[in-house]
Amino acid sequence: MWIKSLAIMIIALLCLLVPWGCAPSLRQSEVESRRSLVRFVYVNPKAQSVCVSGSFNHWSDESHCLRRDGSTWSLVLSLPEGRYTYGFVIDGNTWEADPGATLSEGDGFGKTNSVLTVE
Repeated sequence: MWIKSLAIMIIALLCLLVPWGCAPSLRQSEVESRRSLVRFVYVNPKAQSVCVSGSFNHWSDESHCLRRDGSTWSLVLSLPEGRYTYGFVIDGNTWEADPGATLSEGDGFGKTNSVLTVE
């Protein structure tokens, strides 16, 4: 009998120390609700298409394309909190880090990625 009580107390203690382990759906809902609108902007009057590719869209080079207004391309995305790396795909074949980004890092394959932190 005391072993069962001890087990229940240990489980209750673990739930207090690691709440997301006991209620994963609640933890997931909290994370999903903390999103921010992020505006990607790229200026290039000669480009025919500009898409943003990054860790937030599984490096897709076609799923998030910017809209053109004169020589400025832009797109607004709702992203959850986190740290992301990304770049622009110009005309379907040229990779360019975001010239307006304050942070960048090498990708280990010779390209530079921009770094975005959403808080």
